[in-house]
Amino acid sequence: MGRAGDSPDGVKSYGFFEMLQRFHAYRRYWLAMAVSWAGDRFSAVALATLVLDRFPHQPMAIGIVLMMQHLPQAVFGLLAGALADRWPRRRVMVASDLVRAAVVLLVPFADQLWQVYLAALALGTASTFFFPAWRSTLPAVVSRDALLEANAYHSATRSFVDILAPVGATALIAAGRALHPVLYMAPAFWLDSLSYLISAWQLAGLALDERARAGRAPARGAAGVWQDVVAGLRYHRQNRTVWALLLLMGSFAWGANGANALMQKAVPALLQVPPERWGVLLAAMGAGMIAGNAVVARRGKVWPRRVIIGTGYLGAWLALVILAGTRDFEVAMVAYVLMGVSNAAFLAPQVAWVQEATDPAYLGRVEATRNALIYVGMTASPLLAGWLEQALGSLPGAMWGISVLFLVPAVLSFVHPALRQPPAPVPARAASGA
Repeated sequence: MGRAGDSPDGVKSYGFFEMLQRFHAYRRYWLAMAVSWAGDRFSAVALATLVLDRFPHQPMAIGIVLMMQHLPQAVFGLLAGALADRWPRRRVMVASDLVRAAVVLLVPFADQLWQVYLAALALGTASTFFFPAWRSTLPAVVSRDALLEANAYHSATRSFVDILAPVGATALIAAGRALHPVLYMAPAFWLDSLSYLISAWQLAGLALDERARAGRAPARGAAGVWQDVVAGLRYHRQNRTVWALLLLMGSFAWGANGANALMQKAVPALLQVPPERWGVLLAAMGAGMIAGNAVVARRGKVWPRRVIIGTGYLGAWLALVILAGTRDFEVAMVAYVLMGVSNAAFLAPQVAWVQEATDPAYLGRVEATRNALIYVGMTASPLLAGWLEQALGSLPGAMWGISVLFLVPAVLSFVHPALRQPPAPVPARAASGA
């Protein structure tokens, strides 16, 4: 990621270390994200291990745990966004982190499956309130012209953690088996709990000036919150750029998880390699995302935004088509690198564009609506993939079929009139530490 300055085209781009040095609040913001995300990856491996080892005769347990974690996004997402726009966002983030730290600390002691489900639901609910507040805080942490780079570096950091953390978690759990026959996975959970405490500590020290979203005093009570939810939904239709970007994200979400489910089947069925080689493909995708985000951070302001996003979706579609047709593992690895680069091309630019185009008073609701739509799509996507495979009677056919959902946002990126112009200026303030 390195350092950067003015590009050859005269457009200012921020290198990663320059961002950390220039924006003091961003250092805290980025560290909180990096540490807590690493902890999440550790506990994800530990949670799967706990469920499989303690409840081996419950084949649906893993799926229900994942559903419990994602369900609050769909049920409470819009409410969480409205509250993130009402309440001080720093307090929302810190409180959510403290709740998650307490819950994760207790998970290793769960000896009943309902206790694991309850913990997953509590974690999902706290995260539902955390993420709209966290993502909508970024425009108050860096200057407007640094939003693209900030989002690209977040995505690259997560990809880097996704490659390394599961390996570390596996080694930690394996070492724990020699120390305790029951609580061998506990250190991974406790590291995650510590990561949330570090995140809360860093976020509590953020110097935020939230006057940019000050306006009329919000109505009190449940009726007032509901009015805010409705106003947020109306805002999407009034802001044509935000609405168009929501359409892109929603279409892709309906295909992404289904494509992942089909590829997990394809590893042994089509590529004729052991199923654990799926992890190698995910590492290849992570490497592609790191490289792609580095390019986005450097050149994302020079190339037209809609072209970058549309090309990213086209690349994701092409990668899935290649994966459906190949029987060679090395070709599949190249396709996964392409998938990673393509994801980088459309993810960070879209998020930055939403942040640039949205009135700060509505950012929490916009982010929450996006999250809710994505999680609904991700929940339905595997069901759609299974139906396609059954209807077509072919695993490659299902992969080709679901790839259409990657092609739709690619076309919309190029033809939607709201995306032909850069975002209009919205009320903003200078970032802390700028």
